[in-house]
Formats: sequence, structure tokens, C-alpha cells
Amino acid sequence: MDRTKMRRICFHIKIYITLLALALAGSSLGLVALRLSPDARAAADEIELPVLMYHAIMADPGRSGDYVITPEAFRQDLDYIQDAGYETVVMEDVIAYVRSGTPLPEKPIMITFDDGYYNNYLYAWPALRARGMRAVLSVIGVEIDRYTENGEVDETYSQCTWEMLREMTDSGVFELQNHSYDLHHIMRGYMGIGKKGSEAAVAYRTRLYADLERMQSRFQTELGLTPTTFVFPFGCAPPDSRGVLAALGFQATLGTENRTLRLTRDEKSLHMIPRYNRTAAQSARSILENQK
Repeated sequence: MDRTKMRRICFHIKIYITLLALALAGSSLGLVALRLSPDARAAADEIELPVLMYHAIMADPGRSGDYVITPEAFRQDLDYIQDAGYETVVMEDVIAYVRSGTPLPEKPIMITFDDGYYNNYLYAWPALRARGMRAVLSVIGVEIDRYTENGEVDETYSQCTWEMLREMTDSGVFELQNHSYDLHHIMRGYMGIGKKGSEAAVAYRTRLYADLERMQSRFQTELGLTPTTFVFPFGCAPPDSRGVLAALGFQATLGTENRTLRLTRDEKSLHMIPRYNRTAAQSARSILENQK
């Protein structure tokens, strides 16, 4: 074999070896990604996202309990969250990550409030705003309409008005979501959006659709927005509700399970998002330092 042909063969061997090395090193991630199933690729993008669930904030420490904390306790939570390096996100951010791959902060956390109490406007809103933090507020339509009409303002029982909600959303602090129009009840035989005893499936779905659609319409009429997320009252999530939620265009749901969300690019991780209930007995620090 002449030298020219030998050099040519050696040259091609070197190129092959170089390409192989690149494939096994820097380029290997891309090649592996091509071989991964959709589920495996989603898992590879997994992010830990703790979600805190608050309800009421009241000045009287004597009222503190499973669903009530003081303003000072809430401010301490926020200070700890910031000092620990967390950055707040809302459902818009979470949905964008799952559906479009939009990056989340390196250490994300979500703060949520259920029901829509006036004391959220009184205490939570200014505390969040002062720190440049955001939160999700899920409200009950019939209560917002009631207090908009009667004008009662009491931190121990009143709920927000539509004008208060407008202020909080316009400030960029709160993102609003749907907590039903008038299904936040514990009744004999059923809870929240559960079925009424022997209620037929068609009747149940019709009733549920009417209530949730009414709430979506109230949001659109009063604030010009359409919530993307349904927040299950009491965490009750009957299987028969899934079709109704999909028909109404909800992209995510929030539950009440006390554990950290392992968020992936799989849309399944947007449903029944778990949340830690912040009670007076367990601070944000305690919850976040002992995550499940």
C-alpha cells in the first residue's frame, strides 16, 4: 500500500475517533436525549417546587390555629423564604415551564391563599408587595359578590370585594384563580365539588359545569381575566370532575396533599399540585427544612 493511501486511511480513522469521542463526551447528552422516551425526558427536567397554602391572617394571636396565623408570623415566613434564596412563582410560570420549557428560577417556591379573605388584602398584600414577591389567590365567587354588595369590612370574617381583587392583581402581586362560585361547602352526604349522594353522573356534571363556568364569567366581567387553574375546595377531586374541568379550559389544578411537587415537563404534574398547609404550629422555615 502506498504512503498516500495509508495517510488517507489514517486521516479518516482520526476523524472517526474524534467524532466518537465527542459523541461520548460533550455531544452525548443530545444523543441520549434522542433515545429517551417522552416520560424519561420529562423526568430529566424535574424541579422541586414547594407550594405553601395559607388561608387567613389575623392580628389577634388567640385566633391562630390550623388556618389562621398572625401578620408577624407571615412576615417572618416571607423573610425566611427570601433569606433562604427562594424566588416566588405563580401558576402562569409553572404552566409555561411545563408546556413551553420557559425557565423557572433556580430555587422556586409558590405561595398560595385560599378563599379570598379581606385579611389577605389587609396584611398579605402589603407584606408581599414590600418584598417584591408574588402569590396565587383563589377565591369563592358568591362570597366576593356578597361582600362587594354589603360593604362589610372586618378582618375576622369579611371577604374581599371585586375592587380589592382588582387592586391586588393590577399591582402584579396576586394572580387570581377559581375556587368555585358557590361549591365551597361541607354538606350532608358530600363535600366541595363532590356528588350529592345518588346524584346521576349527567346531573352532577351539569351542576358542576354551571357553577365553575359562572365563576369564570364573573372573573371575565369584573376583571377581564380568565383563570387557568381550578383549586379544589377541601382538596376533594372526584374523577367525574375531570371532563368538566377540561371542557372549561383549565390547565392545572391545586390539591391539599402535604408534600413537595416534583414538577416535570409532563402535563400530569400540573394536576392535583400538592401544597403544605401553613398552620400556626408550623412555620414556613419548619416546612421547607423538613420537606417530604
